[in-house]
Amino acid sequence: MSGISLDIDGMKSVLQSVADDLKSHSEELRQLDARIGDGDLGVTIELASQAMLKYLASSAETYIGKLLAQCGMNINKVSPSTFGTILASAFMGGGKAVTGKEKLSLEDLILVGEGAVENIKKRGKAEAGDKTLLDALIPAVEALKNAADSDGKKALDDAVKSAEDGMKATVNMKAKFGRAQWFQEGSVGVQDGGATAIYFMIKSFAEHISE
Repeated sequence: MSGISLDIDGMKSVLQSVADDLKSHSEELRQLDARIGDGDLGVTIELASQAMLKYLASSAETYIGKLLAQCGMNINKVSPSTFGTILASAFMGGGKAVTGKEKLSLEDLILVGEGAVENIKKRGKAEAGDKTLLDALIPAVEALKNAADSDGKKALDDAVKSAEDGMKATVNMKAKFGRAQWFQEGSVGVQDGGATAIYFMIKSFAEHISE
């Protein structure tokens, strides 16, 4: 159906690339976060990326769900911020959604995305439109679902474009969570750092996955 077939070794490789790519954006994200926050997003990104890379380099895990959940747990151990905790929740929720899987199809990737969204909402209480990472993640997951009958590349391309559009849409939103909410109307006009980080991760994932 989709042409996507991602086994455990493929997932490890893709996640390592995602972590490397995300780490390269740490200074950009720090500066963005500093405009309506305390600027700690860059540090969180550095630590989360390092935690993922360290775990993935030594992991002998054979089930993808456990691999994702363990990535989340390792991120959570080093998390100095709310974003780190929420990102960890995303990995753990996504992993739980594909428990027992040794290979993922496009349908499974949709389950991972839905599990991530559900766990983030449960943990952080945010919804779409609250100027958080969900504003990039939810549209990406919806795009995957809408393109489920297409080939894998189109589905992933649609997800990346939807995540980008969602990220850009946060510019006109007022923050309701985190330190950014202290700025009230002052948060309008600034792109959300969390949504930007998630966009970078989705874009990297789509670029490195092999069909």
